[in-house]
Amino acid sequence: MYESLMCLPYFQGMSKDEITSILDKVKLVFTRHADGERIATQGSPCNCLMLLVRGSLTSKCVSPDGRYTLIEELTIPFAFEPYSLFGLSPTYRSSYYANGECDILTIEKSYLFNEFSRYDIFLMNIMNLLCQRVQQKNSQIWNARRLPLAEKIIEFIAIRAESQDGCKTLQIKMDDLADILDETRINVSSALNLLQKRGLIELRRKEIHIPSFKLLASYRQQTSSLE
Repeated sequence: MYESLMCLPYFQGMSKDEITSILDKVKLVFTRHADGERIATQGSPCNCLMLLVRGSLTSKCVSPDGRYTLIEELTIPFAFEPYSLFGLSPTYRSSYYANGECDILTIEKSYLFNEFSRYDIFLMNIMNLLCQRVQQKNSQIWNARRLPLAEKIIEFIAIRAESQDGCKTLQIKMDDLADILDETRINVSSALNLLQKRGLIELRRKEIHIPSFKLLASYRQQTSSLE
């Protein structure tokens, strides 16, 4: 169990004695989930910190207006929306499913205050991870500039993605994507076909499949540096 916890960024830097002390006081629940099993539901209360310790997940986030859905594959280390534990809307923004058999570690929210708050390194780790996410999203918003359409599409996905890596699928009608981006349908189609010719995406019926978002983001950085 010690080795499993040390693989998670929240526990990095903590000694074996500190983790052993936590295990003696805190009830940590390990659960195993079968392929396709739903683990958390979009819009349901987020009242515990769940951590993926083995296997992988599929997340599914439906936009508030129902016009599009973003599906992502997520691997360890991954925490289920720690930013959704607090604030005005402490609910999950996505649904999560086991992608193959996977193991989940669950920590009740109350223990985060009563026990984990006694360890400065744990608090520093979780604050750094939360702040990193806020700074990343803030940078994506405030560093916005007039982009070529292909880059605008990539940015649209990046802002909404839980992870900036892995496989992703955006389920959306071409007309809806053009409307959201304030572009013509023919221009959006041309930009998507360009990305497909470069092997970065696969176009399917009402779907944009991205085998590697990291590779797609790298393409955007390369084109930006040439401007």
